[in-house]
Amino acid sequence: MTKQLLSRDQRVSILIWLAVATCYLTYKEISAYYYPTSNIVFQYDSTYKEQADTFVFQKNRTFQKEQLVSLEINSADSNDFLKLKIPGYLISKILLYRDQLGGYANSFQFLEIFNFPEGIFERIHSSLRVDIALIQPLGINTKSEEELALHPYLSYKEAKAIALYRKNNGSLKSVEDFEKIIAIPTETKDRLKPYLAKDFQSYANTTGKSP
Repeated sequence: MTKQLLSRDQRVSILIWLAVATCYLTYKEISAYYYPTSNIVFQYDSTYKEQADTFVFQKNRTFQKEQLVSLEINSADSNDFLKLKIPGYLISKILLYRDQLGGYANSFQFLEIFNFPEGIFERIHSSLRVDIALIQPLGINTKSEEELALHPYLSYKEAKAIALYRKNNGSLKSVEDFEKIIAIPTETKDRLKPYLAKDFQSYANTTGKSP
């Protein structure tokens, strides 16, 4: 039996077709890996979009519920503060500082609390209300210098200056009398004025709401 040998041109033609076929199959494999079919992409995108939309909707509902909470911070107890999702350790600090002050004159006093997170304050600030009518009097004419010095805004030196003024001039009857105490800085006097409202008759009608 005589073997038929392929001509040189035929061999070259076969090799070319084999090379083309190899390239085509390789391209299909790469394309299938990196570029899934349109049906797969559509199914994935639809599922992902549905999950994303559901998450955004639930997040917005939660945010709206939080925004609806309105809290008066001079009468609120620990359970009330929990509604704002404030950590327990911060609630304890808020209540303790309120007692030391005699009540909050404005909600920004939260930031005077040691290490109070600004992020939490920004989140809850719009929900806070302050009734300054609930502030307790400082007791500028009745408390001893030791008791006055327990107020967060007064040092012992400043409390002693108040006691000395009373000894030399009698009870403080107005803010004008209070302004005469040189040992107390102007900034401190301004911060204390809400706490003198019930001590001085001229501030007896200082009521209402403060942000």
